[in-house]
Amino acid sequence: MSAVAAEDSLTLNLLGPIEAHRGGKPVDLGGAKPRTVLAALLLARSRVVPDSELTSLLWGESPPVTCSAQIHTYASRVRRLLGPAVTVERRRPGYLLRLPDQGVGIDLLTFRQYAARGAAALTGGTPGTAARVLRQALGVWRGTALGGVCDPLADLERDRLEEERLTTLEQRLSADLELGRHAEVIPELMALIAAHPLREGLRGQLMTALYRSGRQADALAAYRAARATLAEELGLEPCAELQRLHQALLTGHPSLLPRTTATTATGAATGRSGPPPPAELPPAPADFTGREQQVARLTEALTGELPGPAVHTVTGMPGVGKTALALVAAHRVADHYPDGQVHLDLRGSGPDPLHPADALGTLLRLLGVPEGRTPGTLDERVRAYRTRIAGRRLLLVLDDAAGERQVRPLLPATGGSAALVTSRAGLHALDGPGRTPLGPMSAADARALFEKLAGRSRVSAEPGAAAGVVRACAGLPLALRVAGVRAAARPHWPLARLADRLAEPDRTLAELTLADLSLTDRLWTAYRGLDPRSRRALRFHSALGPHPLLPHAAAGALGTDSDRAEELLAGLAEAHWCEVVRWRGGYGYRLHPLVRLFARARLAEEEGTVPLPLPVPHAPAPAVRAGAVRHTG
Repeated sequence: MSAVAAEDSLTLNLLGPIEAHRGGKPVDLGGAKPRTVLAALLLARSRVVPDSELTSLLWGESPPVTCSAQIHTYASRVRRLLGPAVTVERRRPGYLLRLPDQGVGIDLLTFRQYAARGAAALTGGTPGTAARVLRQALGVWRGTALGGVCDPLADLERDRLEEERLTTLEQRLSADLELGRHAEVIPELMALIAAHPLREGLRGQLMTALYRSGRQADALAAYRAARATLAEELGLEPCAELQRLHQALLTGHPSLLPRTTATTATGAATGRSGPPPPAELPPAPADFTGREQQVARLTEALTGELPGPAVHTVTGMPGVGKTALALVAAHRVADHYPDGQVHLDLRGSGPDPLHPADALGTLLRLLGVPEGRTPGTLDERVRAYRTRIAGRRLLLVLDDAAGERQVRPLLPATGGSAALVTSRAGLHALDGPGRTPLGPMSAADARALFEKLAGRSRVSAEPGAAAGVVRACAGLPLALRVAGVRAAARPHWPLARLADRLAEPDRTLAELTLADLSLTDRLWTAYRGLDPRSRRALRFHSALGPHPLLPHAAAGALGTDSDRAEELLAGLAEAHWCEVVRWRGGYGYRLHPLVRLFARARLAEEEGTVPLPLPVPHAPAPAVRAGAVRHTG
């Protein structure tokens, strides 16, 4: 099957509560039985699931007389909820689920892909990559697998999935041990053994970690505890591998020591001297939420085998979380770039963007060029920079780029290095980068972020008010962050008070300001960067309601023809001021709700009267005062 449209994209989750999201919005799957049908069809992986098997999974040994009709009802419900791109086909003697080639994410498949890559990296002697990729695999899990399904399916499949998780976890712990993180993993291993006392692999890893931490006596005691547990529970001696490890502990055998880490080997191979490699990445947000698919796509793009440098852009409207996403991805791939990680603020959205020559001067100094020996002209600095990074594995995070002209001189020209660029501009003229246009968060992720910031107890106590706050923030991470921090800073305020303030259009943006966090300031900065005609188009767009705007309607308000109006609207979309959506058989342009409030305020200040589009065909267009345009949501 072909790919699905972006607004119909599906995420189907099995590794935790059974969930489905279409276009970023949760799908109400109903009770346990339709969830069981969906999970069974997904686990079958394009295999026909017979009616008899579905009956057993739904009702065990006591099916009702109407079980066939009920199965048909549940299958039809799944088909209807997941949309036309997904086929739930009646294929006797049962049902078959067919998925499109693209546009559907299944967390179990994502987990298995990462787990296979991580296991291969561990076998191939690159424990740093293995540890990172295996962590990504385990990060896909959201809780106990197959949550919310009927007991027969859970009893049949849950233990197998949990075994996959534990195997991957043991491999990740092995990678950490190879990287010399023995002291760090000891508490984790102790907790895991308490939960899974019969897993001998975990016992062996604990013995190894204790020995490498200088605790030989504790390592031997861990072996005695393992032997006693196995004898008591199973009447067995430890496996041959655990017994060999015990003998190695007694003799202090060199096999107990970790192999040389990948980073050390890389440094020895290059033989470079001079200052240590730069490690300038700011910390990633500790409360980063959601965006799993985007993070996975970025990390894969930045670590894959490419003939040239890896260049990837993250673009989107102000406050949508571009820098946060870039930093999370950069930290996850940092060990892939042992020659350094650099973060450079290009100040592209402000009044004084960093000139490429100045940016190159900073990069050259970080790479060891003395202050007085930096070349003078832009071309000379470009050549010196490319020579300096040739053969290195360097990661550049170029944050807040003004445009292509500023970025091009800074991009690596040879393989091994990578650049991750964030910008409010689309950067469409760059040659061949990977692209991640970032939109607002899904409703579920937005609520999860607000809950982290405001506190779970506050949200649980006032679920309706919390929903109102999240709704007012319209999926914008900066808005959610301000609202969440304000709620946490004022625990004596009920959330309903904040929700009521945010619900008033004339004060919404004022409420989304706290200390140096201000959505209005971000929007103002970006607004000043637009040319006058684009600013005027944005202002008038805000007067025409919350629905997608068609070019011919904009043309009437702007006093121009449809082609020119569409050029202006398309330019705003490319700069992430609005989004393109299917609308009434064509395409329309829709403002984000908070952008519309900002633009409406600019309209009231900067325009006199606003000619509205014709309310009915051929009726004369009324004119209204800009400040009197009604807020419609």
